[in-house]
Amino acid sequence: MCQYLKLNPMIRGWINYYGKFRGFELLKVFRLLRKRLIRWVRRRYKRYKTSLNRAFRWLDRVRKQYPTLFYNWQVGFLN
Repeated sequence: MCQYLKLNPMIRGWINYYGKFRGFELLKVFRLLRKRLIRWVRRRYKRYKTSLNRAFRWLDRVRKQYPTLFYNWQVGFLN
């Protein structure tokens, strides 16, 4: 998960620059980030390898437990 924490400064910059006028375009980027996180989870943890839904539920639990982990979660971009 540490490699994804390096993304926070970039995510903050994207939101500050593009978020004022093109927030809807950022949703595509954050959807891609979510898919990449799910891919990482499925490779990293054996129990999520076979079930995509379980991996998505895991990510939702992480988001609820650690709402400040990613900057886009802090400001309300949840996809």
